[in-house]
Amino acid sequence: MNNFIERLLANQYRTLLFPKDFSGDAVFGFECNDGWANLIEATLRLTRRHAELKALDVKVTQAKEKFGQLRIYHSGSDEDIGSVFEIAQLASGCICELCGKPGEVVSLEGWLVARCGKHSARGHLDPIEAHIADEKYITSYTQAVDAILAFFGAGAVHWVQEERTAFAGRHPSEMLATEEGCQAIFTFLKRLEHGVGV
Repeated sequence: MNNFIERLLANQYRTLLFPKDFSGDAVFGFECNDGWANLIEATLRLTRRHAELKALDVKVTQAKEKFGQLRIYHSGSDEDIGSVFEIAQLASGCICELCGKPGEVVSLEGWLVARCGKHSARGHLDPIEAHIADEKYITSYTQAVDAILAFFGAGAVHWVQEERTAFAGRHPSEMLATEEGCQAIFTFLKRLEHGVGV
């Protein structure tokens, strides 16, 4: 990941990424490309909020790409925070690791990678646009995942993985790749919560 993005995340979420007695300017070392930066920020934001509410000392020990998905290794979490990381892993497989657009896990030159149609071609040479944090997506994602956790509890990860007739057979994990998909999930769950038919 770009050093500038890493430094921003490290400064903003240092309580999650570094020991309490750590001082200094450091880069955490996210082992993935910039396309997942918004997903990572949304995940860290959710994690910090849940950790503060429950007075947990959560530490992210490693974040990397593995088999085309984002894997975040951690300690000190509870079931909700574990679900936050699992949902991020599922969503990452539907987000191009290079550009952040919707994509899927494909095999490219023998490696499983998360790519959009534009970046899944062999020998791809198109330049990647500089990453700009998308606050609307980050906010929508955190709201949607919060709603999923509140509504389904221990079943949240399972709900995200399955096709849903309410979304025309789409998987919620796929929908979490876009701001619009996150908003659709949030609206649907809020309507269910208030007993409104869908």
